[in-house]
Amino acid sequence: MDLLKKIAALVLVTAAVVCTVPSYTVYAENSDKVVDGAGLLTYSEEQSLENYILNIIKKHDYGYDIVVVTTNSTDGKSPEAYADDCYDYNDYGYDSSGSGLLLMVDMGGRNWHISTKGNGIRVFTDYGISRIGDNVAGYLSDGNYYGAFEEFADQADSYIEKYESSGNAYDVGNQPKNYGSMFMVSLTIGLIAALIVCLCMKAQLKTAVRQMGARVYVKNGSMRVTNSRDIFLYNNVTRTKIESSSGGGGSSTHRSSSGSTHGGGGGKF
Repeated sequence: MDLLKKIAALVLVTAAVVCTVPSYTVYAENSDKVVDGAGLLTYSEEQSLENYILNIIKKHDYGYDIVVVTTNSTDGKSPEAYADDCYDYNDYGYDSSGSGLLLMVDMGGRNWHISTKGNGIRVFTDYGISRIGDNVAGYLSDGNYYGAFEEFADQADSYIEKYESSGNAYDVGNQPKNYGSMFMVSLTIGLIAALIVCLCMKAQLKTAVRQMGARVYVKNGSMRVTNSRDIFLYNNVTRTKIESSSGGGGSSTHRSSSGSTHGGGGGKF
């Protein structure tokens, strides 16, 4: 009986342990989501950003890694090669394909580069990376480094959410809505409409009618034209720009030094 009780207790303990294992499989070995080699952040900012990014990662059930790396030198490598190597050789990425994205900021060359891997290549297209980079670069140029990295994390969150909810990534033909621009357009249209109404009301207050020429003010028979000629003053030329329809969306890929497939893109700030 004692042996049966011990076996039963062992089975219960084993079952309890199995039940605590999460339903997803986590492959990322590196828990550092912010590696500030260039010293752009204070300690409190780095910790705050680390927690901010971790909450976004957890929100998406550890499906994508999100990493920020800063450096003062790429050691002679291109920004693309340096970012890819940071990703591969530091064990970043979730699921079996190492899905995620990494932002690398090189203060020495004033470069930014985003490296994507796994399902991150599908979520973050060339268009998406360019758009995210443009937003981040504005903060970097102003020296607002925490703002830049928080914007990167927010954009990553938004793009992942879009892909998870619809199965489609933001791309050339599927661009995110700019509600700020839409508000400004609506406001402009409203102001123009109000201006037209005011001008119409103002015109009703005038009793004099504007004449297009001096003929109505000339007494019949008081003036006789003895000579006339036509003089060419100017002409109007209207040009219409024809936009090219070439160029598609999607993600371009390349091989890193480790042999892994990456997407990505970058620029200056």
